[in-house]
Amino acid sequence: MASKLFNTDIDLGNAAKVINAQQAVAATDYVTLGQAQGLVNGLNTKDSARVASTANINLAAPGATIDAIAMVAGDRFLAKDQTTVPQNGIYIWNGAAVAATRAPDADIFDELEAATIRIEEGTVNAGTRWRQTQVNGVIGTNNNVWVSDAASVAA
Repeated sequence: MASKLFNTDIDLGNAAKVINAQQAVAATDYVTLGQAQGLVNGLNTKDSARVASTANINLAAPGATIDAIAMVAGDRFLAKDQTTVPQNGIYIWNGAAVAATRAPDADIFDELEAATIRIEEGTVNAGTRWRQTQVNGVIGTNNNVWVSDAASVAA
């Protein structure tokens, strides 16, 4: 069957819906409800973080900047490069010489399983998305591994 090209709006008048649509395969294809639901199932999207680490951070005194951004009390950040891997996670910045605390939505391991987080700012990590890959762990005991998600977002 040949493709039909429409050069005007199509008004279904609330009386019909598109049915029997093919599965999307190209970036410009529409997706079916089933495909959209499949993408969302299993995601554990966290509120974005202002910045993400580029190296190990002293969490007891994280300094005034992370990824070249001057931090403000209450900023969320992703520590993903800790030498002691169980220390990785989503934190709240409380001051340059004040211990960072784990974010309330990421302070037990169950909250981090399949977690994804978007990074808002930074010289290196602005606009990136990160995913936590470990399961069935204990915060501070088991590895907390964050990998770059292929679905980066615009800065």
